[in-house]
Amino acid sequence: MPETRNPEQFPNASRIMDHFLGGSENFAVDRAAAEGIVKVLPGAPIGARSNRRFLARAVRTATRRGIKQFLDLGSGIPAADAPHEVAPEAKVVYVDNDPVVRDIALRILGGSASGRTAYVDADFRDVEAVLSAPATKELLDFSQPMAVLLSAVLHFVGDAGDPYGIIERYKAPLAPGSLVILTHTSYDYVSAPVQVATDELYGRFRVELAPRSRAEITRFVDTEGWTVLEPGVVSTNEWGSPEEPPSDADHQTNRQDAAGFAAVAVKH
Repeated sequence: MPETRNPEQFPNASRIMDHFLGGSENFAVDRAAAEGIVKVLPGAPIGARSNRRFLARAVRTATRRGIKQFLDLGSGIPAADAPHEVAPEAKVVYVDNDPVVRDIALRILGGSASGRTAYVDADFRDVEAVLSAPATKELLDFSQPMAVLLSAVLHFVGDAGDPYGIIERYKAPLAPGSLVILTHTSYDYVSAPVQVATDELYGRFRVELAPRSRAEITRFVDTEGWTVLEPGVVSTNEWGSPEEPPSDADHQTNRQDAAGFAAVAVKH
């Protein structure tokens, strides 16, 4: 019999993120790893929470526009204010290729409303696999507006991986009125020492990180047939709508700790 890997023995990036977000889907080994990360990058949990608050605001913005279905790419663990919790009447398909995320997601989503959530075990970079997955085709109606969520995932795709082509292939089949909701790491507001520490940390974990400038991030959403909603491409902690401006916690977050940009774009 092959040896079964104990999930409590090794830290996992998605569970570390869950800990930063105040979730309960993590173990002592993850919390210890998180403490090590914070020693190098004290703003890491602040940025994670800022990103999650933006996502919740953007999902509620989508629901106010009448959108009732979401495709969450590179979702991570669907807990701690996940889209199906923020929009409980909506249908949500989560996509990730981490077996740890899969196991937790299936357990969490098994207790959600029947027929409202699904999980696709796939790499979001494989657009055809995601869009043709039975769960995607069964739960989502591409003839109606939907929101595609790309929350803190595209900065893990270097230029050689064609990130702009990936997002265009997701945008192409969407109905008019659909949204793309995006966050992306940037060094625009990050000091040189923090940039070095970040690069060293991701290098230690052998994870490719491709921070991009505001102009490069804008290229993902400001394209023909699409309009970027106000307030535009802004620091993650600064994005809001007239109905829901940034929270007090966001006002207390500086741009360096937010460490990225957010945007929402609508298809004409």
